[in-house]
Amino acid sequence: MLYFFLSYARGPDDLFVRKFYNDLCSEVRVHAGRSHDDEVGFLDNHNIEPGQHWPQALVNAIAECSCFLALYSPAYFLSRPCGKEWKLFELRSRPSARDDSTPLPGLIPIVWLPPRELPEVARSVHYDLDVQEDDYRRRGLRQLLRLQRMHDAYIDFVSTIAEHIVAAGRTPPPRGFTDLDFEQLESAFHPAKAGPEDSGELPARFGTGQTIHFVVAAPTRAEAEAIERDGDFYGADALHWAPFGPQQPQPLREYAQKVASEFGFESLFTGLDRLADRVKVAQQYNHIVVLLVDPWSAEIAAHRERLLEYDHHRDHVSAMLVVMSAADAQTQAHSARLADLMHDTLGNNERRLDEVMLRRSVLTWPSFEADLAVVLAEARNRLVADGRVYRRPPPGDYAPRPILEGP
Repeated sequence: MLYFFLSYARGPDDLFVRKFYNDLCSEVRVHAGRSHDDEVGFLDNHNIEPGQHWPQALVNAIAECSCFLALYSPAYFLSRPCGKEWKLFELRSRPSARDDSTPLPGLIPIVWLPPRELPEVARSVHYDLDVQEDDYRRRGLRQLLRLQRMHDAYIDFVSTIAEHIVAAGRTPPPRGFTDLDFEQLESAFHPAKAGPEDSGELPARFGTGQTIHFVVAAPTRAEAEAIERDGDFYGADALHWAPFGPQQPQPLREYAQKVASEFGFESLFTGLDRLADRVKVAQQYNHIVVLLVDPWSAEIAAHRERLLEYDHHRDHVSAMLVVMSAADAQTQAHSARLADLMHDTLGNNERRLDEVMLRRSVLTWPSFEADLAVVLAEARNRLVADGRVYRRPPPGDYAPRPILEGP
């Protein structure tokens, strides 16, 4: 019996999360009277076997678990994969209810790091687990786990959660469907609507830090076929570019957004035509710009012209990743020519960027995620060290400044 599914945003605290998961599994086994080797919980990087398709493994686990533990943090509610996990459990728990205020049976929120604000779907979820520890309420479970002086409080907390899980396991929600496409699910935290990711426009409200502008330089399907390039990797616009298909058919933007959310960043995506605008915005607001490049885009005259024009300007992106998928036979057959084409088109940017922020040939989706994680961590450090510092006044009306007058 799978007692719980632990939903969390990957990031720098992964080791602490795994310790909590292991401790909780041990405590659940004791309270449930299970043997020490029984699998009672699910953690994605713990339970998924090598070679297993991870979205389907998630779907199966959420379909059979008794409890869904949501590890609240700022990064959690920015993460689309976490929002999809929540949505999947929500569909299982109330498949026909449309009232978001209806409690979700089996959903247990745990504050890992207090979020700045909650999305609409989380505001109606019962938040109080009868835990009396003030440090948990103010700073979250992360603090109990990290501080040695809080060890006793942490043990009490794990025991309390285990009791909730075992009690909920006596009346689990009905088993869910396993034939759903995880990749096509809408995130519960990011309702589908026209917005900056669809129109290319910037949101009405955004400010300094915590934002990444991903600019995708890739042809459309029609443009690709016009140069006798395999069109199966492309779609109606650049944001549909899926370089790791057909085995991994998801657009590259989904991998990028997943990594960014694990670092607590909000992601904005646009095509090559808005590259210069995004660089200027990023410089003004201390944002990060990452250029994701399909080398075949330089074969398209209009794309090559934009890239060359940008390359001759002094403003430059924070990082650049050129994807040349190892699973793409046509790209590999032309890899030397495409590398030369990239050098001829973006040579100035290649010289501006160091070896950390420039990845000339990303071959697989795991290496893309790993490379992007390194890039974002370094970019954030550089913003802290070198970013523009200023304060913007809060919105509202202000009285005139007082002026001292003489006697």
